[in-house]
Amino acid sequence: MRTFPVFLDSCPPYLREDRRPASLLLAPLGTSTLIDFIHSQIACGGRGPTVLSTFDPTDGYDEAVREACPAVEAVLPAREFARRLAAYEPSDCLLVIDPRLFPEEGLAPELLLRRPVYDHRWVRHLVPLAASDGGTRECVEVDADGQVRRIQRYYDDVTWPFAAGVCCSVVPGACAAMAGDLAFSSLSELRRNLVSRGIPSRDLPVAGAVFDLSEEQGLLGLSERLIRRRSTPGGDGARRGRLTGRRCRIHPSSRIVGPVVLQDGVTVEEDATVVGPSLIGAGSHIEANAVVAQCVLGAGTVVGRDTTVRHRALFGGVGDDAVPAPPEMPAYRRLASRTVGPSSAPEGAATRDSYLKVRSAVDAILAFIALVLLSPVLLTIAAFIALESPGGVLYADERESKGGRPFRCLKFRTMFEGADSQQRQLYANNQLDGPQFKLDHDPRVTRVGRWLRSISFDELPQLINVLRGEMSIVGPRPSPFRENQTCVPWRVGRLSVPPGITGLWQVCRHDRKAGDFHQWIYYDLLYVRHVSPALDLKILLATVLTLGGRRPVPLSWMLDATDATGRP
Repeated sequence: MRTFPVFLDSCPPYLREDRRPASLLLAPLGTSTLIDFIHSQIACGGRGPTVLSTFDPTDGYDEAVREACPAVEAVLPAREFARRLAAYEPSDCLLVIDPRLFPEEGLAPELLLRRPVYDHRWVRHLVPLAASDGGTRECVEVDADGQVRRIQRYYDDVTWPFAAGVCCSVVPGACAAMAGDLAFSSLSELRRNLVSRGIPSRDLPVAGAVFDLSEEQGLLGLSERLIRRRSTPGGDGARRGRLTGRRCRIHPSSRIVGPVVLQDGVTVEEDATVVGPSLIGAGSHIEANAVVAQCVLGAGTVVGRDTTVRHRALFGGVGDDAVPAPPEMPAYRRLASRTVGPSSAPEGAATRDSYLKVRSAVDAILAFIALVLLSPVLLTIAAFIALESPGGVLYADERESKGGRPFRCLKFRTMFEGADSQQRQLYANNQLDGPQFKLDHDPRVTRVGRWLRSISFDELPQLINVLRGEMSIVGPRPSPFRENQTCVPWRVGRLSVPPGITGLWQVCRHDRKAGDFHQWIYYDLLYVRHVSPALDLKILLATVLTLGGRRPVPLSWMLDATDATGRP
């Protein structure tokens, strides 16, 4: 099998130089250009890439591309590439990369080519999943008469099923030959066309965030990340982190602050200031008294005397009479992210995170000791469960751990086999509000199960989850996604810490009969805000003294009056 790399080149509006289109692949990145950076990340048996331009290039484009990446084998318009598909063997494959969507951790074509995943009969696409600013979105569903039926909430990391685009694709030669008139100007369009022609394909999601390089903020964000990774400490404070290319002329009176990359041939005149993270492209000229702050300057860019530019990606000449306004959005714009946390970090978040790391190790040790000491009790309970009714001794239900990661939460089985299928019929008799379900006299519960629930021993197998690092001894109640989706801030907050066997809600709740979903939200968010060793010890002590929360403990015993208001 031979793999042939193909790079798509585009011209985002912000890259235009003097009203002429400029190449995204030729944009500066790190110590060289984007095309050179991508080529260094892939290994295709020493084969150079074919560059397809999706715009009408200017004179000298071919030469500039080959100068930036000497390994390039061909440069041609994307519309002409279909004519060359017949030259590839059915066992060959095309690795087509569109840098407009660039993964934060870099391209990983090996995910698409790895065996046994790779198959010559399938097209593979590496796709970033679409994401909203708040991690969730709500859609209004209407009937044929335009009347609102319901408002459905979708979470990016769980139920939103759409891709934001395609980073790269592997197209087997056999698939390409069967559709020789395909357009290679856009991988998203290519993906749709292949599916419409009945060619099988598979999507693999990108792990982590993706930068949208078709927008200025995306290039700024990716450049900043690479600069911070490659900057080296040392030297005096003003020049710490600078990477300087060859033949650069830096005036002694200039100031270069923070991590800055100066490519070959850069000139910085007297009293000019460059504030990092910034990338100054090859041959750029920053004139006297100019200020460049957190910018990307294309090759040959000139920043005029007394000009100030900040948070921009600039190409061509920039004078004091034509300084563009900074973008409204921050430098980072990420299309997708798997990280789930509080919408705003509470005061002392760093201290809390450090404590949680230490607590996870302590939890694992305590869980192991408890499992050893309680093993006779656990075996006895297991024997009673097995003798009373057929089925497994343990019941495992999928719940969400810290960050929304799913895990199988273990409990002793307290119901007859197949009880889950009967819950829908019994839901009309639910005695709780919110997403919870409970009946005082649930016909599905066994006699042993009723006794285990009365003393909370049914949750002892969760010590195994604690040992695995999926839970903690103290924390919010582990809940499935169907319960966590009810309230967005509650979900975000409670999933910022590991779930626990016991918690503040379990020992303080006092509206069980009336339904206490409002208290569940309140106590969970209160715990997340004030998690500490002292609070955890109080919850553990209250759990023992109240036999697992059979009697409510006043909140004032757990937190002082100021903390109990929910404000730090």
